[in-house]
Amino acid sequence: MKSDDQVRQLFRLVNQDALPILTAAAKAGMSETTARRYLRSERLPSELRLPPYWRTREDPFADVWEEATKMLTEKPDLTVKALFGELQKQHPGHFKSGQLRTLQRRVKQWRAGEID
Repeated sequence: MKSDDQVRQLFRLVNQDALPILTAAAKAGMSETTARRYLRSERLPSELRLPPYWRTREDPFADVWEEATKMLTEKPDLTVKALFGELQKQHPGHFKSGQLRTLQRRVKQWRAGEID
């Protein structure tokens, strides 16, 4: 992926300096094919990137999230590790020990107000 500065330089070289695409691409530090792609789209690389919007797997804590938030609300000083232990006791065999980090991320988002 090229930087915005490289693509801005390409646009300037082609539009203002009226250089051929091959020469402008070389001066901007990219191939002719890449230069043509950016000239055709008329957008900078930062404008082409989209943030990820997908999840790779089901949320393992979706079924017990209300229960977890209730525990966190009642005991604000409860650590996520202790919460995870409680959830493992209440739902035996439902959570693997490797899912602790997932719960930590989820609680961090909840405490920041990003999720309900």
